[in-house]
Amino acid sequence: MSCTNKYWDLIDHLYWAPQYLGLKSIPQRHWETNGDRVSVPKAMTNPKGPLYRRLRSGEDYQEYVRRQEETFNHIFDLTFSILPGDVVGEIFDVHTGTTARHCYDSFGREFHSRYGWGERDNITTPDGLFLAKDAVLAVALKFNAKTSRDQLAKYLGLLAAEESVGGKRANLDLLYVFNSNPELTFEKQVGFKPQDICAESFTMLLDAVHNETLTRSLIHQKDHVTDVLKRLRISCITWQEMLDGLVAYSSALGETPGDRTMRRLIDGFVLEISNHPLSNAFSEK
Repeated sequence: MSCTNKYWDLIDHLYWAPQYLGLKSIPQRHWETNGDRVSVPKAMTNPKGPLYRRLRSGEDYQEYVRRQEETFNHIFDLTFSILPGDVVGEIFDVHTGTTARHCYDSFGREFHSRYGWGERDNITTPDGLFLAKDAVLAVALKFNAKTSRDQLAKYLGLLAAEESVGGKRANLDLLYVFNSNPELTFEKQVGFKPQDICAESFTMLLDAVHNETLTRSLIHQKDHVTDVLKRLRISCITWQEMLDGLVAYSSALGETPGDRTMRRLIDGFVLEISNHPLSNAFSEK
């Protein structure tokens, strides 16, 4: 059994028992029905937010939840936050083309406090952010969602913010994972080839930004951001390439307890990639 089944068990439990997330149902005994309208006591609603209802059930719910990028990203985060940093480096450095081998730490929502960003600033929510002594790697995972110049600018702001806090790095990488034709897909959605990113891209990317906080930050750090653009390397791969690299790494592991644990983690993530209906990736494992 795949270790990722435990994640889906947890999601299933919370979906059917949302009270454990701080959500409370409004039993029908509190409803007042008038034709096709239902009224509930105001005191039982959230005064600052919407009302929610469960839209799906049974197999329809399972299929819907499993194809969401957000839930897939949870498994991505869990997998690569548990794997040792040097293993994370070996897996990703192959795809970015760096000859160095980095030992990465995985960062999640804690980057808000690290960079002094408020939760409501909504500057960016990276799919993956990995920090090493001499490198920063950001990862954008794509199934059917598109990227854009605005999103690229958000990753640019993230990399600049990290260097402002953690110091200048020798390697700055942004890795996109698409389900097909990765470099062509990037070019169509962003408007230029990944290898054409350069200092002169600053104005073009700044003009595409919708977030006022990010706009002010990029302008304030223009010299630094321009330097980041000079050093930034953008790589684009398919989910099949990601899967094949993971399978190759897993197959080379030994039988020590540590290796068996890593194999379970990696094979679980491989299964999630191959099972995702939009990945266009297949594994024989």
